[in-house]
Amino acid sequence: MQVRGTVSTHTRPKRIRYIVAVVLFITVVINYMDRANLSIAMPALSPKFDLTTDQQGLLLSAFGWTYAAMQLPGGWLVDRVRPRVLYASCLVLWSLATLFMGMSGGLVALIILRLMVGGFEAPAYPINDKVATAWFPERERGRVIAFYTSSQFIGLALLTPVLPWLQMVLTWHWVHTGVMGEDSGTISSHTIPL
Repeated sequence: MQVRGTVSTHTRPKRIRYIVAVVLFITVVINYMDRANLSIAMPALSPKFDLTTDQQGLLLSAFGWTYAAMQLPGGWLVDRVRPRVLYASCLVLWSLATLFMGMSGGLVALIILRLMVGGFEAPAYPINDKVATAWFPERERGRVIAFYTSSQFIGLALLTPVLPWLQMVLTWHWVHTGVMGEDSGTISSHTIPL
């Protein structure tokens, strides 16, 4: 069955579909690294801002509040905005919020920025699923979803050690660079062909 207004996934070139799968994989890696970076930076960040354990908990949970609250609105947006435009916008915006966390001067700013990261990351998985559904035939869909979903754990396992190293060599500010997401947002706006 073909959804009205879409091209049959059976006629789409395999090479492009593989590129789409790799782009989804990379964006999920970035997504999860941007979630983990605050936990890595917390031991250095906490004394800098003289955060109590309650304040640390507040800051660490802020992401989850907007991430959960924006799931349905994010899904609504996914149904109305082209994935290429929405994903690129969300990636750049959550990466900018991550970048500004490294420049933040206090708890309130950090919480606001963390809320923004959660809100802008919320549409990511609905976009991934929409792209996978549009670009992969049903017989390949389970594999591609498993592929990009696995990147959340592969990224955390392989790249998490890089964040403490960055913090040790530079400062906690560099754990929040956001550069990968900004670059990926630009790349995905040109490579996710929807």
